[in-house]
Amino acid sequence: MHFSTVIVAALTLLVVNAASNDTLLWGPYRPNLYFGVKPKLRESLLSGLMWFNADSFNHIHTIRHECEQGDNMASFGWHEYDSRLGGRQLIEDVNHDVDITTEFVTSEDGESWGVRVSGKRRQKKDGITSLVFYSGLEGKGDLNGPTPSAKGYKDIVELEGNSPDLGQFTVTITEKGKKNVHPDEDHPIAEKMIMDNLQHASLKVPTGNVWKAKGVFLTLLQERIARLSEKYPETDQVPAAWVLQVEDQGMKGNLHFVQLTFEGDFEFDVLYNTKGAMLQLNSENLSEEISRNSEIFNTKFDSIFPVNAPFDTPKHAIFAKNMFSNLLGGVGHFSGSSLVNRKASEEYDEDEERFWEGATHSSSAVGEEEGPFELLTTVPSRPFFPRGFYWDEGFHLIPVLEYDSDVALNILDSWMNLMDEDGWIAREQILGPEARSKVPAEFQVQFPHYANPPTLLLLISRAIEKFESHQRGETARQVRDQYATEYSLGDSLISSPEKFAAFLEKLYPKLQLHFDWFRTTQKGEVKEWDREAFSKREGYRWRGRTKTHCLTSGLDDYPRAETPHAGELHVDLLSWIGLMARSLKDVAQFLDKPADVKKYAKIENAIVQNLDDLHWSEDEQAYCDATIDDYEENAHVCHKGYVSLSPFFLKHINPKSEKLPAVLDLISDPNELWSDYGLRSLSKSSPLFGTNENYWRGPIWMNINYLVLDALKHYGENPEVDPKVRKQAADIYYKLRQNTVKNVHKQWKKTGYGWEQYNEETGAAQGVKHFTGWTSLVVSIMGMPEKLDV
Repeated sequence: MHFSTVIVAALTLLVVNAASNDTLLWGPYRPNLYFGVKPKLRESLLSGLMWFNADSFNHIHTIRHECEQGDNMASFGWHEYDSRLGGRQLIEDVNHDVDITTEFVTSEDGESWGVRVSGKRRQKKDGITSLVFYSGLEGKGDLNGPTPSAKGYKDIVELEGNSPDLGQFTVTITEKGKKNVHPDEDHPIAEKMIMDNLQHASLKVPTGNVWKAKGVFLTLLQERIARLSEKYPETDQVPAAWVLQVEDQGMKGNLHFVQLTFEGDFEFDVLYNTKGAMLQLNSENLSEEISRNSEIFNTKFDSIFPVNAPFDTPKHAIFAKNMFSNLLGGVGHFSGSSLVNRKASEEYDEDEERFWEGATHSSSAVGEEEGPFELLTTVPSRPFFPRGFYWDEGFHLIPVLEYDSDVALNILDSWMNLMDEDGWIAREQILGPEARSKVPAEFQVQFPHYANPPTLLLLISRAIEKFESHQRGETARQVRDQYATEYSLGDSLISSPEKFAAFLEKLYPKLQLHFDWFRTTQKGEVKEWDREAFSKREGYRWRGRTKTHCLTSGLDDYPRAETPHAGELHVDLLSWIGLMARSLKDVAQFLDKPADVKKYAKIENAIVQNLDDLHWSEDEQAYCDATIDDYEENAHVCHKGYVSLSPFFLKHINPKSEKLPAVLDLISDPNELWSDYGLRSLSKSSPLFGTNENYWRGPIWMNINYLVLDALKHYGENPEVDPKVRKQAADIYYKLRQNTVKNVHKQWKKTGYGWEQYNEETGAAQGVKHFTGWTSLVVSIMGMPEKLDV
């Protein structure tokens, strides 16, 4: 497809993006917090929520703010979430004896947002909970609080601010009209306090330090405690813990705390409105927006993600919405510098005896700051991995593309904008000091010779297919017709040939540069070792591996050749680069670039041929890595598992290939990869199965299980495949789909969370909890047909 008006379309694209981005301006884009709000701007208004049990002084040391693995939460996360509307989150805090609900709403024009915070005590119904909502302005502008009052504010605190990006705005914290109960106490200090009140304090912090609000608040409380200790030195004179409230010292600053302390259940609202906003939020219409948005989300979700048998039940529908909402509600906007060590890449020595040592991660690795950059990205896990991961992102965006293609393509574009002039994108995006505070020092520095599986390319062909489907009118008409504005903004790019072409035209040069970077920096040696292959060019190996790990492959401890060698070739990397070639071919076809179509088709064909020539082992009947043995001869290194399946799950195997049945046998053999809960990452027959840290040496991962199911569907429904093989694929598909969904749902019901991986023997959840990144692909699996039409 060719459009002579691409320049005009590009200008149109800017207008469309602006309209779409208005609805995406605000969000809980601080996913490392239980609840934090910011706009998609580098320096702007940051807000967040903290709380603690004030029944005693013991809980102040575990005040809630950042999501932490060790917090004793029964569960937490979004039960409903739409990037353009907002959603509802429930936090079940066992240690602080309270369940907190945050109902977030954002307006269509991005000029107002609100959140209703409500809480129910879990055990002690008249217990006391103290909450702190803060807002801080970074960069240019002002944020001013109310006139100082030592006795607090009866039921409302309003902050007034302005900035170049946001204009004039107010942030109102109000419990006006709520039936809240505030604590009372027979103590001299209580006589000087209004019981039915909000407390406010502010101070000046440097730009870039608002994210440290928790530490600042605790400092203010420590000063309060010190003053109380001086005044009431005797133990029996100490007031109740609820008096641990900030005091307004009359300071004018850019960081403001509003503290609310309640006895029993409670509810309050936070309302942000810009001057002249189309919708001026107040407590009354906030209730209406919360109800309306819930209805839109549920209608849209049910239309886009129909759950197929045997999972078409109410309990599975709730599960699906929870998993997807946590994925979409985990989108973050990050900005700041990245630590990069380019010198290490320039000095990377590929001498056979020591080339791999340069890839060893150590805390002594020093990087220089580059940037600032900004990135819109989903995160794998809010408590453990609250940052962008290149290899995770492509998986995350598969279900997001179905629900809101503009959001998915916006995130894809955001990642591509991080590319340097050589075509490199860092595999971990740890932007700014707040993000770095959650990462061990040895993993902070990025190296420009390190790659990662280019999963973002999974989105390209899918987006083209979705565009073509949309052009045929295969859309969720019920949602489109009922909620025209929300739906059209969600698919504004794929709904227009001109706009979509302009998007791909803009992206195409970056994809080409990225592809060339992979083929240059990760190039393997084929002709140097006289390997017999269709192409002497198409062979690759991951840089940055050690004797025990190949972190850059994404399969960290998955076994490779026992002794690293410069002559290694990695079958999974060749498969991923084959995906890149196919995706570029598809884009070139769409943009009517016949010379490029021919070029990338030729590379793709060479890769498909070389997968068989370089990596198929007749002895093992599997695809394997290759290395150079002690006799300086080519040798296969066969560790059967996810690596062996990469040519299959990336659909490089010819439908008529005689190797296809052997791959299906490997998948379905209980002594190899098959388990009752999903496919093992490493064969049970391997001597290294379950050894050492056992990260990718046996446990079940949903991202690869999804790709395998997708490939089983691809080959099982392909008329070019032998009927017997099609039936074999269909039988495996039917059982594997049920096994994976049943187990992830079971563990979710049992634990309250999606998890990083699952035990191959028992199905038990393990690894990182609240892992709602690629584990959320279970939603896409539930939407697949129950059986294949063979």
